[in-house]
Amino acid sequence: MDSMAEEIEKKVKNTDISGVPEDTTTSSNIVEKTSESSPRQQTLDGSFVSIMPKVRTTDGHMVEWDRNIVVNQLLKETSLSERFHGIPAVTRDEALVIAKETEKRIRSMNLRFLSGPLIREVVNMVLIERNDVEWRNISTRVGTPVYDACEIDMGTGFEAKENANLQENAETSHKKKADKISKEQYLLLLPPKLSDLHLNGDLHIHDLEYMGTRAFCQDWDLRYFFYYGLMPDGSGAKASVAGPAMKAEVAVLHAVKALGSAQTNFAGGQGFYNFLTFLAPFLEGKSYKEIEQLMQMFVYEMTQMMVARGGQLVFSSVQLSPGVPKLWRDKPAVYRGRVWDGSDGSDVRVYGEYEREVRLGFQALMNVMLEGDYWGKPFNFPKPEISIEPDFMEEDEMFNRAHPELPTYDDLYNLTFELTAKFGTPYFDNQLPPYRGAGEGISCYQCCAYQFSANAEDDDEFEEKLNFTDGKHFSMGSWQVVSLNCPRAAYEAQGDDKELFARLKGLMDRAIEVFHTKLKWMTPIIESGRMPFATQQPKDPVTGKKGAVAVDMDSLVFTIGVVGINEMVQYHTGSQMHESKEAFKVAVRAMTEMEMHARKISEEHGIEIALARTPAETTCQRFGVSDLLHDEYREKAASVLKGDVESSVSRLKETHDLPVYYTNGTHAPPGADLSLMERINVEHVFFPIVDGGNIMHIWLGEGSPDAKGLKDFTMHLARNTQTGYFAFTKDMTVCMNDFHMMSGLQDCCENCNSDNVEHLSRVTGYIQSVGGWNAAKKQELADRMRYGSPDMR
Repeated sequence: MDSMAEEIEKKVKNTDISGVPEDTTTSSNIVEKTSESSPRQQTLDGSFVSIMPKVRTTDGHMVEWDRNIVVNQLLKETSLSERFHGIPAVTRDEALVIAKETEKRIRSMNLRFLSGPLIREVVNMVLIERNDVEWRNISTRVGTPVYDACEIDMGTGFEAKENANLQENAETSHKKKADKISKEQYLLLLPPKLSDLHLNGDLHIHDLEYMGTRAFCQDWDLRYFFYYGLMPDGSGAKASVAGPAMKAEVAVLHAVKALGSAQTNFAGGQGFYNFLTFLAPFLEGKSYKEIEQLMQMFVYEMTQMMVARGGQLVFSSVQLSPGVPKLWRDKPAVYRGRVWDGSDGSDVRVYGEYEREVRLGFQALMNVMLEGDYWGKPFNFPKPEISIEPDFMEEDEMFNRAHPELPTYDDLYNLTFELTAKFGTPYFDNQLPPYRGAGEGISCYQCCAYQFSANAEDDDEFEEKLNFTDGKHFSMGSWQVVSLNCPRAAYEAQGDDKELFARLKGLMDRAIEVFHTKLKWMTPIIESGRMPFATQQPKDPVTGKKGAVAVDMDSLVFTIGVVGINEMVQYHTGSQMHESKEAFKVAVRAMTEMEMHARKISEEHGIEIALARTPAETTCQRFGVSDLLHDEYREKAASVLKGDVESSVSRLKETHDLPVYYTNGTHAPPGADLSLMERINVEHVFFPIVDGGNIMHIWLGEGSPDAKGLKDFTMHLARNTQTGYFAFTKDMTVCMNDFHMMSGLQDCCENCNSDNVEHLSRVTGYIQSVGGWNAAKKQELADRMRYGSPDMR
């Protein structure tokens, strides 16, 4: 074993010929050496046995074999089996039996040299044959063959197209190597039945490489940093600590660095809820040009910080309202290290006083994004999530008359549709449907459309958090996401509705086991201070004592995602869900059954479960390929999979990056020949059911869609459907030769005729270069049904 070899070297000075079996070692032994085999030693009866070969250590030394090192290493390593598998560690007697059997097998190999990894392999073989699977999983190695590591360095091989946000650089190579080791580690530490479910494609554990060290995603309350300042390392021991920002420029930089620092503790997206309202006090009295410069600084900082995991951009979002929401208008402003509620004898300042600053900030941010970067490309981060709220459907006429120089709500919404028509950048958070509960609480979307919310009914401290009493604030995010292979449940149910629903619920129960494992693993991580940014308690600027914890870990939810509901009902009923009422009803019933089961298991297990549509940048492909690889499912999957099934089946032995996929979540298939209204009628029904997050994609076909038409359509959609979150996606092309931007997916530059072009589109929940997409997403891009200027007729 690796560290075994190093231990051997430490002990060799005090060891004689310790590798010779006890019953054959005498002072009169004769050693025979040949050039073709390992040394042999003659015993008293005249026979010869192989002498144990020397061990080659990882640091380049040759040392003598010592059986006791195997024993001691087994005792040490299998102690982990208690922590991770609930199985006692090996006893010394058992370890000695295993070590003797290992020695026997090595001796029979007639080797001249022996390495630590080879010793470990032999030990593992002995453990497997003894059926000590958990001990074997604890004692094995994780790593990668040299050839595979070289492929990663060249941008190919392991998960080369797993994440379109990753860049082609050395940090990405480093991340991929680390990811590979971490994923192997956690699959070995998981209970074998859960590992098998993931590996076999029954379910998918998202961001598996981070499962044992960090939470998934988080939407931050910006007031926390405006009150306490910034402590990027979470402890103050490694990085400089900044007090509360006093100037707008510093406030913006603190916001940027907070999201960047949070990448060390979270695997997914990071965002700010109610971004402009909380920032507004810093903008007081500034001109529009000054505010626009600050917004430009914020956007460029977020799209030029190559500091996230593996040297990628910070996956970020900001929730934007065109004015101060009613819920916040009478709440004390929090900035410059104070809560302006008058409690310390200072002035009372409430967010409603900053309506001007919020409007100008919204206008400035839209104009910055409309301009694009220096080449004219759209900004992919932070994702601007435009809140369509009841508060802003009617104008505040009194305020407008008093401030005719300021843009109205209508003017500001118009800007969002200009941006949509030009780049397709915004996302629309529709809070008009009654189920969204606008005004009764707060909600936000994060990452690629996961939804989080808080309200007075479920949170006893809701009012205190609104007022930032004693540092209490909102903490919304997710611990972990596990997605279910819904089509496979249909393959196994064989047309039986009850069996289908039972299998889906069974998968949800297995997901709960993954979540419990996550909590079990993360508890010592948190207790030992290994999530410092999330668990920080900065110095309170007023009392000088430790402040409130940044993230309330108990408030984080666990998310169960669904993939391929359309293909599930297609196999189950013979029709896709947009093709027959029967298929549609089965889809609705299945999602309702799952949503009710999520509530049930939430209560039973004391953790909050959210049911969501999985963005599935890679999971839709992974599940499809996994089903094609299984003899039991291949023919069934081939009958419903989308993409180029025939060529994919023929290439299964060559690659698993294949152009086949299941449809995301509860969507109608991307290539379904549906009018836009028909697609909406199918998809909007699921939004109230999928409480953990959903999105509707509308793919635009025109080069220059009409902004007014997009606005009219959107407002009608918001008022008359249950669609809670949606985006218009516009395909674009950038010439890498003369930096010219074009609409649509062009093969060559219309300006210089160069074919050195890069396509841009929305991969799942963000705009990114198509060159980094996997084969399935590229196939889906080609399949997408695109629409002209949409209308609701």
